[in-house]
Amino acid sequence: MTATTTARTTALGRITALAGTEGRLLAREWAAMVFAFVFPPVTLLVLAGSFGDSPDPEFGGALPADFYITGYVGVPLGAMALIGLPVVLAGYRERGVLRRFAAFGVSTLSVAAAQALVTIGLVALAAVTVLATAEATYGVPAVDDPATVAAGFGLGTVTMITLGVALGLAIRTARGAQALGLLAFFPMWLLCGGGPPPEVMSDPMRWLADLLPLTHAVTVVRDPWLGIGDGVGGNLVALAAWLAAGLAAVALLLRREP
Repeated sequence: MTATTTARTTALGRITALAGTEGRLLAREWAAMVFAFVFPPVTLLVLAGSFGDSPDPEFGGALPADFYITGYVGVPLGAMALIGLPVVLAGYRERGVLRRFAAFGVSTLSVAAAQALVTIGLVALAAVTVLATAEATYGVPAVDDPATVAAGFGLGTVTMITLGVALGLAIRTARGAQALGLLAFFPMWLLCGGGPPPEVMSDPMRWLADLLPLTHAVTVVRDPWLGIGDGVGGNLVALAAWLAAGLAAVALLLRREP
């Protein structure tokens, strides 16, 4: 085994070990847990039954309930990426935890990677919670294109979590990260699939929604799931652009860390 391979194995083991501890700490962030595990199912129960039970052109020709069920899979992703993850990372800097980690040879990149792994697990669990709630009430629609849905969900998750890491590294206090995260989450929730359908939005609202990364993360799951829309190619490109921007921001912000 080469020195490079040994170093990579050691780094991976360190990140995996950190992820277990970080999972317990992240689960204590009550605001993120509420918005990831309670808010989406409760809101889904209200909205999904409020717009009739027939296919509607304002919902892309899909059933309104199906439109919201598939869209709300992305709401926990927004909550965890914009609120939970940044609050923990910013809190670590505020309390000097990142410096103490660095003193023991654990880089900020390793800490952020562990947080990202935990967040991915929580996002998947929260999405399952949304679907379980929907199955017990309205039923979950059949998946029209499973491969595209899986690829879209994966890319959307990685993109949003990368942006969450950048946000957490940029803000210096946990309270500031929580305030900014909430400020970002609510417009994205309303404009990116959790509120009115795009067809009833005004042109400025649709323009703003098209700029937001969560719109594309939701669309690349919902449209191939329901077999609606004109394809998700443009959304995948937009997500890739946001991912590249997030990675660049993370790289720059890591340079200032110990």
